[in-house]
Amino acid sequence: MSAFRQTWEIARRDFTQRAKSKVFLISTVAIVFLVLSVGPLLASATGNDPPQEIGVVGDARVGFEEAARAAAAAFGLEVRFTEFASVEDGEAALRRGDVRVVLTKDRELVWNQDTRQVLTAILNTAVQSLERSETIAELGLTPEEASALLSPAALAGRSLEAPDPEAEPRRIAAMVGSILLYAAILMFGQFVMLGVLEEKSSRVVEVVLSRVRPDQILAGKVLGIGLLGLAQLLILSASVVFMLKLININGVNLAGIGTGMFAWIVFWFILGYGFFSVLYAAMGALVSRQEDAQSVGFIPVMLMLPGYFFSLIASSDPEALTVRLFSLIPPMSPMVMPIRASVTEVPVWEIALSILLILVAIYGMIRLGGRVFQGAVLQIGAKVRIRDAWRAAEL
Repeated sequence: MSAFRQTWEIARRDFTQRAKSKVFLISTVAIVFLVLSVGPLLASATGNDPPQEIGVVGDARVGFEEAARAAAAAFGLEVRFTEFASVEDGEAALRRGDVRVVLTKDRELVWNQDTRQVLTAILNTAVQSLERSETIAELGLTPEEASALLSPAALAGRSLEAPDPEAEPRRIAAMVGSILLYAAILMFGQFVMLGVLEEKSSRVVEVVLSRVRPDQILAGKVLGIGLLGLAQLLILSASVVFMLKLININGVNLAGIGTGMFAWIVFWFILGYGFFSVLYAAMGALVSRQEDAQSVGFIPVMLMLPGYFFSLIASSDPEALTVRLFSLIPPMSPMVMPIRASVTEVPVWEIALSILLILVAIYGMIRLGGRVFQGAVLQIGAKVRIRDAWRAAEL
C-alpha cells in the first residue's frame, strides 16, 4: 500500500470514528436546530410593526385622524382608531388589550400600564397641529402665511460620507465569527490531541507504527479530524445563511454579509487548524494519561488567546496599529485577519503577506511539531519532556 493510501486510511478512520460519536452528532444537530429556530424569531422581531390601536372617547375632531396618520408615518408606523362612548368603555378595552392607549375629551392619554413615548409624540403632534390650524383660521391668515407658520423651512444638512447601513451588521457578524473561529480551532485541535493520547495510552499506536511511519500518522489524524471540522463548519454556515435570508432589514443584505463572513472563516479555519492541530498532536504525544492532557493543552490555548482578543478589537477598530500587526503575524493572523477583512477593506498585499507568513509558520510547525511527535509517541508511561522527545526523534 502506498504511503498516500496509508495516510488516507488513517484520516478516513479518524473522520468516521469522530463523526459517528454521539457527542459530535448531538452537538451538530443541536447547533443547527438552535440556529434555524432563532431565524423565525429574529424575522418577526425585525419585521414591520403592526398597526397601533388607539382609542378615542367621543367623536374625533375633524382632521385628527389624518393628522395622526401623517405623524405616525414619520416614525414608520401605522395607526388605527376606535371610538368609545365613555372613558369607562375605553378603559375596559385597554384592560382587554384591544387598544394601546385611549385619548379622552380632556386631552388626557390613558394607558393600561406601560406608556410608549412614540405614541405619545404622535398624538401630541396631531392634537397640536389641529389647534394651530384652528388658531390660524381664527386669525384670518392667508394659506401662504399659514403654510409658512406651520411648516417653517427646515435646516439644510449634508454628510461628508454616505452612511453605511451594513456597518453595524458587519461588526456584529465579525464578533460572532471571531468566537466561532476560536471555538472551532480549539475544539478540533483538542480532538487531535485526544485522539493521539487515546491511541498512545491504549498502545494502539504501537500496532499502527509497525505498518506506517510517524509522520503518516500525524498527517492522517490532522487531515481526518480537519475534514470533520470543515464539514461541521460548512453545515453551520449553510444553516446560518439560510436563517439570515428569513430576516428582512431595509438596505441591508444580511445573507450576503453572512456568506462573506463564513467564506473568510472557512478559509482561515483551514490555515489556523493546520498550524494548531500539529501543535496539539505533538502535545498529545508528550503524555500518556488524560489527567496530564490539560497541562500540555494549555500551551496552544495561550498562543490562541491573544489572537482571539485582538480579533474582537478588530471587529470595532480594524485599522488599529496592533490589529494590523497581529493580522499579519502568525499564529494570531488566522484569528485576526478574517475578522478585520470582513469589517473593512484590507489591502491585497497585506492579505497575501498574511497568508504567506502563516504557510511558512505551518511548515515550520510541521517540521518542529512532527519531530516532537515522532520522538514522544512511543514513550509510554510518565510525561515526556519536549527536549527528550526532540532528542529521541530520528534525525
